[in-house]
Amino acid sequence: MPKILLIDRDISQGNSIATAIRKSPLEVAVVHSVEEAAAIVRREPFDLVFLDVVAEKDPQAAVQTVREAADAAMHKRPPLVVVAKSFSESAFLLDTAAVDVLLEIPVHNDQLYQIIEQFVGCKLK
Repeated sequence: MPKILLIDRDISQGNSIATAIRKSPLEVAVVHSVEEAAAIVRREPFDLVFLDVVAEKDPQAAVQTVREAADAAMHKRPPLVVVAKSFSESAFLLDTAAVDVLLEIPVHNDQLYQIIEQFVGCKLK
């Protein structure tokens, strides 16, 4: 079963995304800090990671922490989707932090399903 990791300091936003994803045949892990995410990524591989950077002081460092944890565990590097308030404020992450997709809040289920299908190969709806 494909596994998705959701990293979100905002419990309500994270839970709404997780609820939308859980209506699928996917395993979803939700953590509320980058430190928790790094610990879980070191223990087990994920097929896709969603990282909400809205509350992060240094979004680039948050992305790097998750990437380094996967590399340290020698897991295949999962695609990373960053959720942000504004594309214009976070677009630099696409180039500088090796982010695969940037999503703006509010995130719509159709967007989530399309990204999951693209990266995990699991059709949802």
